[in-house]
Amino acid sequence: MRWEDERGFLLHTIPYGETSLIVDLYTRLYGRVKCVAKGYRSPKKKGANRLLIPYVEYSFCWSGRADLKTLISADILGPPIFLQEEALYFGLYVNELIYRLFVEQDPLECFYDHYKQFINALFRGPFHESRLRKTEMMLLSELGYGLVLDSEAGSGEPLEPNGRYLYEPQFGLKKVSHKNAKNVLMGRDILAIPDDDWSNASVVKTARQILKAAIDFYLGGKQLHSRKLYRDFKVSRTLF
Repeated sequence: MRWEDERGFLLHTIPYGETSLIVDLYTRLYGRVKCVAKGYRSPKKKGANRLLIPYVEYSFCWSGRADLKTLISADILGPPIFLQEEALYFGLYVNELIYRLFVEQDPLECFYDHYKQFINALFRGPFHESRLRKTEMMLLSELGYGLVLDSEAGSGEPLEPNGRYLYEPQFGLKKVSHKNAKNVLMGRDILAIPDDDWSNASVVKTARQILKAAIDFYLGGKQLHSRKLYRDFKVSRTLF
């Protein structure tokens, strides 16, 4: 079987043999696809088809019947530009989420368009953290793990702006009465997230806390290398 002119992005590569790569692609119609890119590390391979970089859209061609396909060609559809500074780590993070959470060859076409817009926003800058949080929410929703942020779990009662809540990934939002509970969230900040109102820093912080808890739960204990790389980057910036 052969697939031609399939749009997609490069997510991840690892060396394979002396001259080849194992590549994970994120494609519009076929989701995540794993391929052998034969000879792509060989100095004898010439031309644009040798260039495989993330965050740039390609037209891919691959073949094969097994789970591991063979990459035939990769034609870049835009200029070979690179993310810089914090934008690079945001891109790494979202790529790793797709790599870790998406099932191979499970098409999620709606998220593909959102991902493409997200990457374009990283190149344009300046980048507001709210866009990253909305991308995380979209990703979880596409996987069937959409967050309920307007009502209390169990009772279904609407959230109260002055109410205090805890978020438990396996349960949802739970109202608490004591003010000093650890990780307590204000109802007004939670309600602002689905309303797309990011005017207060507390809303961004609340979204970050909820989404980290949810993503960690669905990762099932797997660690994200991109988070450590970002922390190291932030530490290095404070040294100069």
